[in-house]
Amino acid sequence: MPSTGRLQGALFTECAEWVWEQLQEEGIQLQGELVELILETERELGVHVEPIDVIASALAEEFQRRGVEARPYPLDARIIRAVLQWEDDFLGFAGISRRES
Repeated sequence: MPSTGRLQGALFTECAEWVWEQLQEEGIQLQGELVELILETERELGVHVEPIDVIASALAEEFQRRGVEARPYPLDARIIRAVLQWEDDFLGFAGISRRES
């Protein structure tokens, strides 16, 4: 995980867990590790400040290149977008902008 930004350490873990819980409530079955991977990779690639659709597409392409697979749902832009939207909600509750995250 990158060492810059406000979303790190315990707050990063709390965000990933909260996002995972929201996805479960929506009926989206995604491993918690993949939620963390999405949050980490958007920062690794430096795309976390872009619009959600841009981030989702970039991550979907990156995960396809890396051979990352998920079951029962594929890790496509639609699923990634859902994670990012819940991440935005969490950041809003924490008073952190995407740029600061």
